[in-house]
Amino acid sequence: METQVSRRSFLAGAGAAAGLAALGMFGCAPSSGAGADKPAADEGTWDQEADILVVGAGGAGLTAAVVAARGGANVVVLEAAAMAGGNTVNSSGVIQAAGTEEQKTLAGVTDDTPEKHAEYYLQCGEGQLDEDLVRYACEQAPSCIEFMKELGISYEVVYGNGPVPNVDPDLVKPRIHLAGTDENDLMYGQAHVAALLKAAEDEGVEFVYDTAAEQLVQNADGVVTGVVASDKKRYRGKKAVILATCSYDRSEEFAKAFNYHMVQALKDGRALTAVTNTGDGLRMGMSVGAALAGMGGFIGLSNNIGGTPTLPGVPEVPGILVNKYGRRFVSESDHYAWVLRAVFAQEDHIAWGVFDSKAAALGGTAVGGVSPMSEDFSTEIADGSVLVADTIEELAAKMEVPAANLQAALDTWNADMSAEQKADSQFPTRVCGLETIDTPPFYATRSYDYSLGALGGLKINTKAQVLDTADTPIPHLYAAGQVAGGFMGSYYPGTGTGILSTLAFGRSAAENALQETED
Repeated sequence: METQVSRRSFLAGAGAAAGLAALGMFGCAPSSGAGADKPAADEGTWDQEADILVVGAGGAGLTAAVVAARGGANVVVLEAAAMAGGNTVNSSGVIQAAGTEEQKTLAGVTDDTPEKHAEYYLQCGEGQLDEDLVRYACEQAPSCIEFMKELGISYEVVYGNGPVPNVDPDLVKPRIHLAGTDENDLMYGQAHVAALLKAAEDEGVEFVYDTAAEQLVQNADGVVTGVVASDKKRYRGKKAVILATCSYDRSEEFAKAFNYHMVQALKDGRALTAVTNTGDGLRMGMSVGAALAGMGGFIGLSNNIGGTPTLPGVPEVPGILVNKYGRRFVSESDHYAWVLRAVFAQEDHIAWGVFDSKAAALGGTAVGGVSPMSEDFSTEIADGSVLVADTIEELAAKMEVPAANLQAALDTWNADMSAEQKADSQFPTRVCGLETIDTPPFYATRSYDYSLGALGGLKINTKAQVLDTADTPIPHLYAAGQVAGGFMGSYYPGTGTGILSTLAFGRSAAENALQETED
């Protein structure tokens, strides 16, 4: 029996879902769909038909559904979970865009353009990206903002991410558009998803929840005509099937094949993603010959201290990061994804955030970042996750790092911060939290990474058509969001990029699917 979940149910459950995600408590991932490694034959019989069949009700799937329905199509969306949202509902709901009115009026940036935005992404991508996809998404970004504004979202803050050492500083601008609370007192990704879901339901989109697509259906001519789902029914997409199943961040199989960072996140229980992200969309695409692109990247957040705040209004925490040898290895206020990659690259993936009583006075919420601590650190000190000592030598012993190295790192830092013009002599991109670390007691906490998703997926073009290994579109098969790859590289280039990809390519998939003729 098909399970229908209304927007009212979503609104009731969104806050709980977000809270569970923040605590990494979504539980164990479901097993992948049987038969996803090969397509099913088109037998000409269907249990349900639609003009356009969307697989996945996260940000990309909802966007595609809204656009397709507004274009006159009958749309059915299959969703493996009990409600819409996917990874997007647990996100910050922000969008990167250049040249918008909000960027000009809220951030005072009048000289930014989509071209500069694209150049920023391309430099972050270190030669790994599909330039056409990047330029297309950045060109579409301002209209993506307008699209969401038409759905009732209001963007009230525009801010930027930290510097990236190998990127031209002139390309780093405030581009992150943050929305305010909506009429239901939802905010961040919950408000974003609620707006899309309402628009889809208003357009008559049909949602079938608790139903995962397991196999693509392909006819003798190679045209993808539908899917076989976990309820054993066959769903037809007369014009197209749009895959929007997100990525493989809950799949040990894919992680071991493509992403050691993800292996560690799963092993350590630090995945903050939807449990339905088991890579089934990738498996289904590969079963009909789809190529892969951009595999191996990682979206994550670290509980490192000293880094650039993720959101405006978050205090800048004075502190440094050191490795297992007590040595600094990165500018802590660089873009958080860059810092995260540097942390993971350390021997045994060990890094420590070191701070003093001045930083501790900011409280555990500020210092803990993505994993807030008790305000006086009493809980963490008791369980050993925060170390405290009256001297650096004593702290180093607890950290099991060479005391001389840690003292040297702090001596250099404190000399820099005591100078008339505070500046980090080791890593000149350090721009925040510029205070001495010299007032006992001293504290240290391990810096861990939390997975917000894998990067890389099915190869697509700017029409969001899935491509085979010869770069030929697979007839009637589209992909959008993080089930598709090539738009981001080995690390996440900035908050709001993921939501941009769901909007830009979700819209493209629907717009181009509408032009298809029925199979």
